[in-house]
Amino acid sequence: MEHFFYNFSTGVDVYNSLNELHKQHNSTAFLISAVGDLSKVSLKCPLNDKPVILEKKLEIITLSGYIMSTESHLHISVSDENCSVFGGHLHSGTMVLKSLDILIGVIPNIKKTSFVSSKPNPANVDIYILPDCPWSKRALKLLESFNIKYNSYLITNDEEFKKISNKSSISTFPQIFINNRFIGGYSELSNLSVNGDLIKLIY
Repeated sequence: MEHFFYNFSTGVDVYNSLNELHKQHNSTAFLISAVGDLSKVSLKCPLNDKPVILEKKLEIITLSGYIMSTESHLHISVSDENCSVFGGHLHSGTMVLKSLDILIGVIPNIKKTSFVSSKPNPANVDIYILPDCPWSKRALKLLESFNIKYNSYLITNDEEFKKISNKSSISTFPQIFINNRFIGGYSELSNLSVNGDLIKLIY
């Protein structure tokens, strides 16, 4: 493994600069260490469609992930003056305040091998969604994050709306059924995932 030690100065966009450093190489770079401060951070929280932008003095707690010529996957966590910590996927628009030192390890020609679970999905999951509904999108992403197979049904007219609402006795969406049993919407799905009951219901 080759090692590279970089210093980013005031006003440097961290995400763009990291991607620019290694996009021309046929290699994969891994972030080993990062110490510094930021004036602005743009990060995307899990299951949210839009990045969160914080503009104030922030200290980097962790900066990890990898950079390839074709893609990058970077996570960041930062702390403010009250020791409140924020974290998520690093996005463009994250700016250095004074200085940022980054140690990167580069492994040429490394290959990524994917492992996919062969475990079947015995439960039948049906999710009824509305067009452009943010909670429907979050529910789908949550199911996908657990590699849960599902059947999605887009409600596009009043007849479909009334039919599913009569079945569940509610009029909000998304509406999620596991083995034909109504479990609720996004909030209920999220709660099941947090306490571990979602996996128990599926498998």
